[in-house]
Amino acid sequence: MSESGFTSQKLNLTLALCAILISAASFYATYLQANAAEKQVKAMTLPLVQTATGNVDEKTKEKTIYFEVENAGVGPALIKSISYFYKGKEFQTHSDFIKACCSKELAHLRKIGVNNDYVTLTSAVINNIIPAQSKVKYFQLFHNDSMNEYWEKLNDERFNMQTKVCYCSLLEECYITEKNGVVEPVAACPVD
Repeated sequence: MSESGFTSQKLNLTLALCAILISAASFYATYLQANAAEKQVKAMTLPLVQTATGNVDEKTKEKTIYFEVENAGVGPALIKSISYFYKGKEFQTHSDFIKACCSKELAHLRKIGVNNDYVTLTSAVINNIIPAQSKVKYFQLFHNDSMNEYWEKLNDERFNMQTKVCYCSLLEECYITEKNGVVEPVAACPVD
């Protein structure tokens, strides 16, 4: 035994405790680093889906009503479902919304023999990937004098429609956007 009362056993025990503490601190630092890296990957792949509507074509400056989905995020978005809400009712397709808002005007068009040549469905949205910073127009109605009443009605009623979009990131994390910029994480998107 040494004069200070510090034996080789106590020294070994102290060194062992120090090694355990250093290992625990190293493990904790590694955990924090992995957690930070995971958050960084999520942030780098986060989509932010928004919806928009307009009544003038951005390129041609012609009168045209359109509805589009935009991914304003930094990662791609896989669109799983879109629901449309109009006057307290939910519709699963954009066509159902059009029928609900403008059936009288559509019937008048059919009566006078105007067909749907002025309606262009430019892209299906469900189950498609929208790259970051991209837009997809999924409905476009060009203005024509013979369909002015229908065009004006849809132009007014488009502001009374709300959309709810459910989409997932490439990391299979899903979100619902009901208002532009308001995103709610969900476990999974409903299947339409």
